[in-house]
Amino acid sequence: MEPPIFKMAAPYEEKRLSMWLCFSGFLDLFGVSMIIPLLSRHAKHMGASPALMGALASVYGGLQLFSSPLIGSWGDVWGKRPMLLLCLLLTTVSYTLLGLAPTLTLAILVRILAGIFKHSQTLSKAYLADIVPKAKHSEVFGRFSAFSSMGFIVGPVVGGHLMVAEGGFLLVCLAGSALFFINLCIVWYALPHIDTGKKNDDNKKNAAASFDFLNFFSSMKKALFSDMWDLFLVKFLLTFSVLLYRTNLGLVLEQRFDITPKEIGYLISYSGIVGTASGFGVGKVADFYRDDSKVMIHFTVLLVAAILGMTFTPYIWLYVVCQTVMSFSNANLRVASTNIAIERGRNKETGVLMGLNQSVISMGRIGAPLLGGLVQEVHLVGAGLVGALFALLACAIMVVVPPERSDSQAVGKEKKEL
Repeated sequence: MEPPIFKMAAPYEEKRLSMWLCFSGFLDLFGVSMIIPLLSRHAKHMGASPALMGALASVYGGLQLFSSPLIGSWGDVWGKRPMLLLCLLLTTVSYTLLGLAPTLTLAILVRILAGIFKHSQTLSKAYLADIVPKAKHSEVFGRFSAFSSMGFIVGPVVGGHLMVAEGGFLLVCLAGSALFFINLCIVWYALPHIDTGKKNDDNKKNAAASFDFLNFFSSMKKALFSDMWDLFLVKFLLTFSVLLYRTNLGLVLEQRFDITPKEIGYLISYSGIVGTASGFGVGKVADFYRDDSKVMIHFTVLLVAAILGMTFTPYIWLYVVCQTVMSFSNANLRVASTNIAIERGRNKETGVLMGLNQSVISMGRIGAPLLGGLVQEVHLVGAGLVGALFALLACAIMVVVPPERSDSQAVGKEKKEL
C-alpha cells in the first residue's frame, strides 16, 4: 500500500519535495553544527563546571528521549508540515535567546526549550516516508543523510570564524537562528500538507489520545516491547557502541598519535566527508543486497572490525582507513534500520516510529559518555573495546532474530494482535 500522497502527486512532484527536504536537512545541521561545538566553551566562560556541562548534555538527551515520539505522534495526527513549522519556529527562538542569555540559568532554560522541540530531522524523515514508495526509501533516506552531513562539514568552520569576532557567540547563535528561519520559510513555501487519509472523527480521537500522556506512553511501551523490541534494541546497541568509542575522542587521539588539535579537526571533518559521500551511495548498496537484514548484519560486522582497528592500530594511516569503513558502515546501517522500522510499522504512524528511533539515539547519548569515561579511567582504549562488544552483541541478536520479517510473519503478527 503506497502512502496517501501518491493519489494526487506525480513522480516529479515526489522528487521535487524530497530535494527540498534534503536542502532543509542541510540547513538544519548547518545551523546546529555552528553552535553546539562552541556551547561548552561558552558555558565554561559563564561559570559552568565540567560536571554541570555533562549534566546539561544528559538533560538535553533525556528531554529528546521523551519528547521525540510525542512530537512524532502529533505529526501523525495534525500533519508533519504544521509540526515541522512549529519546531523550526521554536528552535529559531531558542537559539536566538541562547545567544542573548546574560546568565547561565537562562541559558539552561533555553536549552530545555530546544531539547523539547528540536525535532526537525525526525519530522522530515517521517514526511519523506509518507511521500516516497518503499522501493525508493534507501536511495532517498541516503540522500537526505548525505545532504544533512554536508551541514556538519560546513557549520563548524563557519562557526569557528564567527567566534573570533567580538561578541562571537552571539553572532554564531544569530547566524544559526537565521538558518533555521530560512528553513522555516522553505518548509512554508515548498512543502504541501499531506492528507493522511484518516477521517475527521479518527483525527479528533487521536488528537485527544495524544494529550493523554498515560495512553501515549502505553502505546510507546507497546511499540518498544512487542514487535519492534529487537529492532530498537539493536539500534540502541549500535548507537551506543559508536558514541562510546567517540567518548573524549580528541584526547585519546592526541595521546595515542601525538597529533595537534588542528590535525584532529581534519580527521573529524574527513569523517563527515566520508559520511556525506556514503549517503549518496546507500541506494546502490540497497539495490545490490535487496535485503535490509543482510545489510544490517554485514555492515555491523564491518563496524565491529573498524572500531577494533581504530582502537588498537599504532599507525595513523590505518586509523584513517578504519575510520572510512566506520563512516561508510554507519551511513548504511542508519538507512537500513529506518527502512525496516517503517516496513514493520506497515507504513502507519511514521511520526511515532521516527520519534521512537530518535529516542533510542537519545538514550545512547545519555549513557555512553558516562560509561566511556569510566572505562577510560581503567585504560585509554577501554571505550573502543567495550563499544566493539556492544556492536558484536547487536550482530548476535540480528542473527538470532532477523530484523526484516517476511510478509507472512508481519500479517500473522497483525492478526494475532487483532
